[in-house]
Amino acid sequence: MCERAAGTADGTAELEVTVHGGGFWRLVPERIPRMYDPVTEELLERVLDGLRRVAE
Repeated sequence: MCERAAGTADGTAELEVTVHGGGFWRLVPERIPRMYDPVTEELLERVLDGLRRVAE
């Protein structure tokens, strides 16, 4: 069984509201895109290939 620290559920709910409300977008400059490509098998493979190259 996993025990949570006091207030963890409340903190998680507050974080979720902040994220879904776009609260973290204000932490980066406006020139950073907010739209991303859909996650596809091809994209995942490209990401994994890049991570493998970095790990070498």
